[in-house]
Amino acid sequence: MKQYTRRGALKLLGIGAVAVAGLGLAGCNGAGDGAGASEAPSESMGASQAFAQQGVWMQCRSDDFPQKDTTVSAVLVFDGSGNVTCYETDSVAMNGGTSYKSLTFGDLDGLSNDEIAELAAQKNRERFDATKQSAIDETTESLEYYEQDAGFYQDDIANATEGQKINEAAEYEELEAVPYSLAVETDGTGNNTQSETLSFDSKTLNAGYFYSGSAIGSAPDSVLDGALYEEKEVSIELKVTGTQTVYDTLFGGYTGLYTVVDGWDSIYELDAPDTEGIEVD
Repeated sequence: MKQYTRRGALKLLGIGAVAVAGLGLAGCNGAGDGAGASEAPSESMGASQAFAQQGVWMQCRSDDFPQKDTTVSAVLVFDGSGNVTCYETDSVAMNGGTSYKSLTFGDLDGLSNDEIAELAAQKNRERFDATKQSAIDETTESLEYYEQDAGFYQDDIANATEGQKINEAAEYEELEAVPYSLAVETDGTGNNTQSETLSFDSKTLNAGYFYSGSAIGSAPDSVLDGALYEEKEVSIELKVTGTQTVYDTLFGGYTGLYTVVDGWDSIYELDAPDTEGIEVD
């Protein structure tokens, strides 16, 4: 069953007023009404041109193809000025699980680029809130158990109480647009593109920061790992692929990285080695 209708997704989530950096996508991509579609190339469009325009791209596993239940691991919002904002929208592994449900391609049916970007921002916030709440719930449950024999679990109670303070103090951080780069590797002749990679630095939620699971009962400073948010380098190898319909929405782009397109002939290709503004070898 489809989880979201054309505009029902935003109404159900209450995100009509969510502010997302880099919005105003409709005017550039011809998606003011109806489904959000990137500017369709008349013949073909290289990656540098595709990402240079304002647009929204959905990342999934490289071996996945858009289907209604395919998980969207991240939504990339390009601002048309050489920057991208990456909203992680897949699930987070927690010992007790979370209430969060990953974004899927089926959830995007009928949404404009602006609406997809807003939904991605909302899902990223939900992802944080659900992870935090899972840690709080696990620790609360453990404290209730320890308190049944407070004398025996005195140290565990003290540790878990301190750990719970860390959970409760965790705050969501708004994501910012960061520069991206494109790099081409040529074949033996040096004249033809063999592969192309999209790269950027992204801020990712670190589930190991939370006091939960097997850590409960131990001293927080001895078991917690890293900062709440950590920097990671994202590298996506671009491979040319075809288009795929999910419900009434057509997706095209590259294997593992798709955007909404408005025609079956919307073909995205790799850049030539002489393309301006990209790294070569």
